[in-house]
Amino acid sequence: SSGLIASVNVGSEFESAFAGVEKTVDASNTELAMMRDNIREMARNEIPMAADELSEIAESAGQLGIKNENIIGFTGTMANMDAATDLGSKEAAEEFAKFANITKMSQDYFSNLGSSVVALGNNMATQEANIVGMGMRIAAAGHQVNLSESDIMAYAASLSSVGIEEEAGGSAFSKVLTNLQMAVETGEKLKEYADVAGMSGEEFKQTFGEDTTKAINSFIAGLNDAERNGKSAIAVLDEMGLTEVRLRDTLLRAANASEIFDNALTISSDAWNENTALANEAAQRYKTFESQCQMTQNKLS
Repeated sequence: SSGLIASVNVGSEFESAFAGVEKTVDASNTELAMMRDNIREMARNEIPMAADELSEIAESAGQLGIKNENIIGFTGTMANMDAATDLGSKEAAEEFAKFANITKMSQDYFSNLGSSVVALGNNMATQEANIVGMGMRIAAAGHQVNLSESDIMAYAASLSSVGIEEEAGGSAFSKVLTNLQMAVETGEKLKEYADVAGMSGEEFKQTFGEDTTKAINSFIAGLNDAERNGKSAIAVLDEMGLTEVRLRDTLLRAANASEIFDNALTISSDAWNENTALANEAAQRYKTFESQCQMTQNKLS
């Protein structure tokens, strides 16, 4: 009888959790029945998280504007983020959904985004929560200058790995991107930016249009190598009118880390295209005895 009571309790927990999904997701009864089955199947065989917890992620997906056909995939990805990173599933869900809105990213790519973040976290001196936090700060400016989502996270990881603080550093780096774009579009100060990057104005403009990351990296690496023109990086920034303390500090730290950028961009882009890093990392965690026990318990429930 205690087993029966326990199963009734688990059932009612799931039902009340799933009622939340019904509230936030505008779907037909057939669609909802399919979501319910998918969530239970996920808890039984794929993810060692109780079905009511998975329902809570699906409920927040509805609130965050995730389309019906993407809700189950999004739920699985956020549960994997919870297992594989230092971001909780709710935090990851909120940040990823907002990031997608800012960058106009298709909702089909949440798993790719997660893979980029995990690969960067595994290979660089920073953690996933810091990468995503910085990524959110530079997303709007990054999207504005045509950086891909994986590029934005690569820059976020690089900046974070040299101790640049999210709020101040993120807005400062965003300003750098905007300044570069303005120089290219208006021609004002274009020569100064191009000189630092070791290019002619025309060359820098063309590079910025064709391969934005190459132009950005050339400018930052040029600052690091400013001595070749007989000036310190600080003197160069002064001449360009980039004297604001946070902006200067961010640029000088970025300049010291200029070789990190290329590596991070490759790691992030490869992980995005392969789209396996998140699933593999989560699978490692799910192999543990505790996770296996949780799935067995979910099956019994």
